[in-house]
Amino acid sequence: MTEIYVFVVCGSKEHIDTLHFSLIYLSKYSQKEIFVLTDSSRNEVGINWKNIIDVQTPNELDHHQASIYLKTGIFKFVPKGNLYCYLDTDILAITNNCDEIFKEFTAPISFATDHCAMSSFSAYAVNCSCLARNESDRIVFNEVFKKLDRNNQLNSFDQRLERAGIRKVYQNIENALLKKLTLALRYMISFKYFKLNKKYTLNKSTKEWSLSNGEVVKYELNYSKLEKATGIRLNKWKGTWLNSQNENIFDTRCNHLQQQIKETFDVDVVNSNFRHWNGGVFLFDDSSHKFLESWHFKTMSIFDLEKWKTRDQGTLIATVWEFCLQEHDVLHKKWNFIADYYNEDLFCDLERGIISDNAFQSTIEPNFIHVYHHWADSSWDVWKWIKQKM
Repeated sequence: MTEIYVFVVCGSKEHIDTLHFSLIYLSKYSQKEIFVLTDSSRNEVGINWKNIIDVQTPNELDHHQASIYLKTGIFKFVPKGNLYCYLDTDILAITNNCDEIFKEFTAPISFATDHCAMSSFSAYAVNCSCLARNESDRIVFNEVFKKLDRNNQLNSFDQRLERAGIRKVYQNIENALLKKLTLALRYMISFKYFKLNKKYTLNKSTKEWSLSNGEVVKYELNYSKLEKATGIRLNKWKGTWLNSQNENIFDTRCNHLQQQIKETFDVDVVNSNFRHWNGGVFLFDDSSHKFLESWHFKTMSIFDLEKWKTRDQGTLIATVWEFCLQEHDVLHKKWNFIADYYNEDLFCDLERGIISDNAFQSTIEPNFIHVYHHWADSSWDVWKWIKQKM
């Protein structure tokens, strides 16, 4: 069985330029054949690649829909009898071990998980009001926060990492009631200095966190000023920001996707916190056709439904549960390492050439990295690290 990579692209120059960049990386690190599936009649610029499968997509689809049509319908357009690895165009191969991914295939299909649970993704898949809920509060909060936050004065790699270390201490006791109570009591009875642990000390007067050597690594936010300026108050016990309706302004989770899957496809997703699959990388062969056919059918059917956004992840969740694959083996995240620019625990040590998504509590050596936003952001350490791989 021949092992082949396949990309899908169609439409704008921006997406084709992204493809060309990814092809350079994959060609450097892989020994396998690479296909590009496209509808050339839609493309703003030509694709500079030898193995192109050109498919005429339905005229009534816009370019975004046409790309999804090709991606979910991929089994209809590639030659049978092979093992394929589909890659989004924003997936970059970055090691010589990338071809080992083909050994990870588990029938009927293999995906990696996304970086959030279904309830957090829900409002991005269906047309509900949950993303807009409290948006004005978030805008006001963020504007005032930026004015009050002094930590941009402490922006070295080591200082940012130490701030993540302080945050991790609190996160690790969040669900440990006794430890949390003990820490709160120690804070209240401390006079000027509060020692979080042997490493971190807070000067309660100056609001400065320092290391044992005296180096300041974090400025604590002036919460009372922020509360007064915004009318949004901090629940110190839970660490959440609440508006006048007592709602957490940063909580956009909902169950509307779960409900819509039931209403549209009569599929029960019984776990709203299901860690859904990410569509950026997946392995498939001839045994995958029934799954892919169902995913394709569902995705095409939602294009004309007002309650659904034009995406393929929600219908992928529905298909997973339709086929009872919610416990199916998934790919390790090294095969689809999601580089979330807004993940405060994502760090890249350029000197040592290592990366972590948990503030170096552990490291990972990804074979593919998924840069789904801030593509080509030369100010971002992760992008600098990627460029080192070329």
